[in-house]
Amino acid sequence: MNVTQVDTLRVAGASLYYEVRGSGPVLLMIGAGAADAASFNGITTHLADQYTVVRYDRRGYSRSPLDDPEEEQRIETHSDDAHRLLDHRFPLLDLGYQFRRVHPLSDIHILTCRLPTFMQDEPV
Repeated sequence: MNVTQVDTLRVAGASLYYEVRGSGPVLLMIGAGAADAASFNGITTHLADQYTVVRYDRRGYSRSPLDDPEEEQRIETHSDDAHRLLDHRFPLLDLGYQFRRVHPLSDIHILTCRLPTFMQDEPV
């Protein structure tokens, strides 16, 4: 049985709540809109047998409070948070090549140099 590890990561302007479960290749799950880590509870149970599932509450949502709730939120900051979480939890995760994916709606650079595959579950 896979045990869920729960922790927080201090980043500039916020404290990020995250959970890690399973073993295998790292699968980072980021909730859209106001979704948090709990929105992936059901699917994580099935994926944790084959993947190390990392899920977190984005800054300002649920269990990831902002230092200043009035601070403007930028998509680049959320992307940086994902980088920092992976660097903190999996410092040796390095694929040795450049991969850049630009989100067509927000012009966000997604996890450059970190993940071999990018899957999006929302329409673009």
